[in-house]
Amino acid sequence: MTTWKRSLLATGVLGAILAGSVVITPKRLLAQVKYALVRDEDSPARNAFQATFAINSNLTGGSVTIPAGKRLVVDFVEAHGAGTGTGGPIQPIVVLSSALTNNPSMNYYFPMQIVTNGVNQFTDTQKVAVYADSFAVNMGYSGFGPPNSFTFVVNVSGHFIDMP
Repeated sequence: MTTWKRSLLATGVLGAILAGSVVITPKRLLAQVKYALVRDEDSPARNAFQATFAINSNLTGGSVTIPAGKRLVVDFVEAHGAGTGTGGPIQPIVVLSSALTNNPSMNYYFPMQIVTNGVNQFTDTQKVAVYADSFAVNMGYSGFGPPNSFTFVVNVSGHFIDMP
């Protein structure tokens, strides 16, 4: 084999080795393109939600307006306040009401914990996973009622996800 043929062959082999180390296969290229184009639309940070509901003796908090094409995912609930019944102590209960389109509605009940006995102060925090196309926050109670003194704040946080 002549010298120029050996040089050409050596250059070709070296070029193939180098090219092989930087060549992007179609599969690898597709993975990189998908990674570059993916945007997590359902990211909690991208579509964050939080609301505060002040609730008194009428026990009604309120509802959340959910944008069209979205679904609410409630991640966390915190409540605090004070309440007494007309005939004795009461047990305040946070009530989350949710419904999904074409499905029955659900109620989630969270009895609150007493902070200091005798002062009728209560608090509660819950990590939850509640999905809703319509959502409301209210309160209830058990024990001696109806409430004669009832003042609570319920904080709800979560995020919206896109509906297909």
